[in-house]
Amino acid sequence: MSAPEVVESGRSYNALWWAKVQSAGPLQVSPDTPAVSGMTRAAEPDGESIWMVPTLPDGAGHAVLDELGMSAVAVEQPNETARVLAICVACCWPDRSGSAWPGVVGTLTQIKAVYAGLRGRPEQSSDLTLIIGSLRRLHATSWLLWNEKAGEVRLGPRVITWGPSQLIGLREVCRVLPDPPPAVLAAPPAPEVAPDPLPSEAATEEDV
Repeated sequence: MSAPEVVESGRSYNALWWAKVQSAGPLQVSPDTPAVSGMTRAAEPDGESIWMVPTLPDGAGHAVLDELGMSAVAVEQPNETARVLAICVACCWPDRSGSAWPGVVGTLTQIKAVYAGLRGRPEQSSDLTLIIGSLRRLHATSWLLWNEKAGEVRLGPRVITWGPSQLIGLREVCRVLPDPPPAVLAAPPAPEVAPDPLPSEAATEEDV
């Protein structure tokens, strides 16, 4: 076994990856990245990459989270943020018989509709400000993958750590939320076509 292989299979390799996720959160890496002790690998639907996600001990309290460098991140307007996360789960987790990851793509239009239905009133202009702020916070902490330009959202890699008891509670939350309208996704960008090469000067002179 070579020296790099020893490092990868030992504590130094695991410690390096834990330092990375404690600093930057879940990391998107190549599928051939070696496994890391204590981390779950969440594969992207296209198989082109995976996420390295820390796996917390069951019932981990604040002391354990602090020791791991994974204490909860304080956010502005936590109630609104939690509400938007629940709505996104309802929009992006249609098959609730299994894992929430990776789910499907949801849209801002769906989120606004469910948000208004949850509040029991028509959509208001102030709703959008609250929703966008929550989506940005949840994206920054990897609970959601928010594409602001396209107005589309997916569940983030952190949801793969939800255990059976948490999924039971989330299924109940989804059951009582208003049903989202069908998703209308943005059209994928057209593939770029290379322009035909211009005839060379030599070819032009020969034609003359």
